[in-house]
Amino acid sequence: MLKKLLDRKCLNIIGLNSGTSADGLDLAAVKINLVSKKPSIKFIAGKTVRYPHNLFRRLDDAINNRISSIDDLIGLDRELGAFYGTQTERFRRSLKDKKFNANLVASHGQTVRHLPGKIKIGNKKQSATLQLGHPESIAAATGLPLIADFRQADIARGGEGAPITSPAMHYLFADRREHRLLINIGGISNYFLFPGGGQIKKTQAADCGPGNSLMDIIARQYFKKNYDHNGQLASKGNISRRLLTILMADSFLKGKFGPSTGRERFGERFVEKILENAAKLRINKQDVLATTAELTASAVAHSIKNIIRRYRLDRVYLFGGGLKNKYLLKRLEENIPGIDFLSVKNLGYDPDYLEAICYAVLGAMTIHSLSSGTRQVTGALSDSIAGRIIQAY
Repeated sequence: MLKKLLDRKCLNIIGLNSGTSADGLDLAAVKINLVSKKPSIKFIAGKTVRYPHNLFRRLDDAINNRISSIDDLIGLDRELGAFYGTQTERFRRSLKDKKFNANLVASHGQTVRHLPGKIKIGNKKQSATLQLGHPESIAAATGLPLIADFRQADIARGGEGAPITSPAMHYLFADRREHRLLINIGGISNYFLFPGGGQIKKTQAADCGPGNSLMDIIARQYFKKNYDHNGQLASKGNISRRLLTILMADSFLKGKFGPSTGRERFGERFVEKILENAAKLRINKQDVLATTAELTASAVAHSIKNIIRRYRLDRVYLFGGGLKNKYLLKRLEENIPGIDFLSVKNLGYDPDYLEAICYAVLGAMTIHSLSSGTRQVTGALSDSIAGRIIQAY
């Protein structure tokens, strides 16, 4: 089966992604041809499946270091892989009406730990990352080859393994004439810059800081809601500039680390810091949420203002869950006046499935042995071919 794939120019791939919000699985069916003179990528269909409550709770425990044993972690990896496999097979069967016969699955998995520059090997600081979602279980359930572990090759070459989707995004959005800046507001926020000319070596990308993660945790703790729908709760509050100043003093937001971060920094422990300082300042619940939203908007603005100025941009393209938060979008417009914030839908791709599409593209790159070409993004010593191939049989 693998030999046949290697000989194919056009691949039908199902991409799987679960982001830092860890609330569900996104699946995207994509037709991809990267080896012709004119590469083509066509999104066919997408689906989102929310995690069952018990699985969501256990993932949240793992992400926030509340898991009790390695046995539990191994069991969670296996259970998540079985869930992915079942959902992928259901999705694959539903695509028959669209005459889409999948050749391959590409799965990012669920990140439960991301440690940029936190591991010491010899005298050097190195990075490490861990994604759950037992790839072999997905291959067994679907009968299809699978690509997984996209971050590890970059990690092995001294990179941070993030933002790992940069080469896929380049295929999707780089333009010969137009400079394009994209912002993803997921659990963590990050940016991707593709200067006009289409040269992958000029790609820039990095995490900005928190996205929705802090707002979601506060919405659950304070308001018993999974998230702040449309930013309605935050819109009723006032921004505390005193609290915001304290939060913006974070070392990552001051630029003292590399290109990536995660919920290890901007998760439950950071929320504890927010709430402790809010209590000292006697700030009410709505004001806390409004200020936390402003933290995300300020972090994004701080990361991209110089890029906007340098490239004379008048528009920025958005994707991720934050795109649906009307209050957050309003705060971005206030922080960066004169910029049109548009959905990536204007560039031809569904913002809800963009990251799953990216992993499908990375999977195609793996099959064709195409190098990432973006070591300048992750800090790696050399480029690598991302992904590990798992054969179904």
